[in-house]
Amino acid sequence: VAAGHVQDFACFTDYDQELVCDWKVPAQHDCSRDFLLYYKSEFLSLPNRLCVPENGKGSLTCTCTIRPKYFVSGLTYILALQFNGSDVWNCSVTPALVVKPRAPKNLAIEKIENGNFNLSWEESYSPSSMLFGQPVIYEVKYWRKQHPAEVSVKAINYQAKSFEITASSLRGGYDYVASVRCNYTDYPAYWSEWSKGVEFHCDYRVTAEDVLQMAVPVSCILIMAVSVTCYFCFTKYVSYCS
Repeated sequence: VAAGHVQDFACFTDYDQELVCDWKVPAQHDCSRDFLLYYKSEFLSLPNRLCVPENGKGSLTCTCTIRPKYFVSGLTYILALQFNGSDVWNCSVTPALVVKPRAPKNLAIEKIENGNFNLSWEESYSPSSMLFGQPVIYEVKYWRKQHPAEVSVKAINYQAKSFEITASSLRGGYDYVASVRCNYTDYPAYWSEWSKGVEFHCDYRVTAEDVLQMAVPVSCILIMAVSVTCYFCFTKYVSYCS
């Protein structure tokens, strides 16, 4: 393994408990045996600290988890990756620029009086966290459980921890799954992963009011189309007669 063979070295942080760095290697390795990751603060005269990597989810990925005592906006780490005692990668990382927040938690959904579904969730950070109370936006997605490829995604660009899913936008008689992810706008590098899904059942049936709401605009369009057609036919007839 040489410097050019350590691929896609990248770091991200939840900005609360850990800074995770991972990289790909061209062949299978025992990451804890072959690699060591040294790190130190850029501005503090402290000795290097050591992070021993583990094999990641993929057989060709190594992952190292650094757990700092604190996070502050100006914190930058100098990283040095070694393979069998030789430096193969050097870089610096500023945690504030690579924030990947934790996904929202405790999703709940309930049917409300108007027949729609109110989806709610909680922030995954405590008041002691740097991200707690910071501006955040969300995306909600939901899909029929039996048809996961048919996904609806809605953006929520305001401070809210709930979203109303309109029953008329769903197909009655099906089970649905909803999930949420977030992005802190002052730390916009990454969206969180999608949260654990919450399931609900839609028993919505089309009502007479729904039919009327659809019929009125359709009728107006048809009337306009017929009127325009009659007008052109009449003008052509007048031209022909004259």
